Amino acid sequence: MSIIINKPAEQRTEEPVVSAFLHSRARAGGVPLSGTFELTSRCNFSCPMCYVHDEQANCTATKELPGSWWIKTAAAAVEQGMLFLLLTGGEPFLHKDFESIYKELKKLGLIVSINTNGYYLPDRIIELFKKEPPNRVNVSLYGTDNDVYERFTGVRGFERVTENISLLRSLGIDVRLNCSITKDNFLYADAINRYADENGLFLKMTPYMYPRIRTDGVFGENSKRLSPEDASRCRVNMLKYKKTDSQFIRYAEALKNGSLTNESDCFTEDEMQKVRCRAGFSSFWINSEGKMSMCGIVDKDFDVEQMGFSAAWENVKKHTLQIRLPEKCVNCPYRCICNVCAAVCYTESGDFSRVPDYVCKFSEISYSLILDEAERLRQKNGN
Repeated sequence: MSIIINKPAEQRTEEPVVSAFLHSRARAGGVPLSGTFELTSRCNFSCPMCYVHDEQANCTATKELPGSWWIKTAAAAVEQGMLFLLLTGGEPFLHKDFESIYKELKKLGLIVSINTNGYYLPDRIIELFKKEPPNRVNVSLYGTDNDVYERFTGVRGFERVTENISLLRSLGIDVRLNCSITKDNFLYADAINRYADENGLFLKMTPYMYPRIRTDGVFGENSKRLSPEDASRCRVNMLKYKKTDSQFIRYAEALKNGSLTNESDCFTEDEMQKVRCRAGFSSFWINSEGKMSMCGIVDKDFDVEQMGFSAAWENVKKHTLQIRLPEKCVNCPYRCICNVCAAVCYTESGDFSRVPDYVCKFSEISYSLILDEAERLRQKNGN
């Protein structure tokens, strides 16, 4: 099910229509259509903003769940309705049983995608993908030269990562880019955008970094994330890069008059403030310790080994249904550009129902900067 790789990136949608339709049906029925398996917390990079990998922790291969456990769990999930599966980490290719896990997942008929940093891609994985290509490989791109990579990841990896991107694409595999913007690479955001455009690659870039509660145990903090002011400036620059002057002005006008489509899909319009995204309704996450949660950011989890997949999923659904998000967020004037969600509220404040101050500032400043930039463009263009 690979997407044609030479299709212009700007013509691709982030998700096929059929997938969105299936998820809407699955949500209504409480079916775990989509899963994420965090095969390992080990990684060959040391990105300081990461909420999974912790250099100080004893992340050894001997502590990883064996391939047989993941295969058994996948089979149980398929019985419950799982069709889409994302393999992630850490770095999933580091799991000693990756090949056997992957082969069995494909036999189960699953549509498998993979998150990777793109650095470690041994020949045996390439040979495997030649025979059984994944639906998609999402590669994290952190800069456009080895120096930036070394500051960001501890490894001079840009050249190898881009070589591996080319190699994967030569196999007809759909490759998409993810980019986290932090203090270490925010000056290179435009260069990363240009790399994606020049190579016809879909790029998802974010200037917001979650607090590292899974590794640090501290709510509301991530030492490498941008200040709300710098994150907002980065956001505006990203919009300017993607839009013409007239498109940017129309975007700002829609934002000002309230007709802009909500960029966050996590709130209903009613007074209950229930979770609206797929997490805990049609999707789940199982971490490297075998514990299931609504998503990988939130540490409210249930042990799959002790409870079984079905019981763990039922508990995740019940937990998600009980969550009520901040009432203030529902009617906030900046809601249409706010990326607040259950995971954001929880990791920022330790409470799903508390307003996340960092994100509030981020959204408010972004709003003002977007309108200011639109006015500057009007004056420049004589409008």
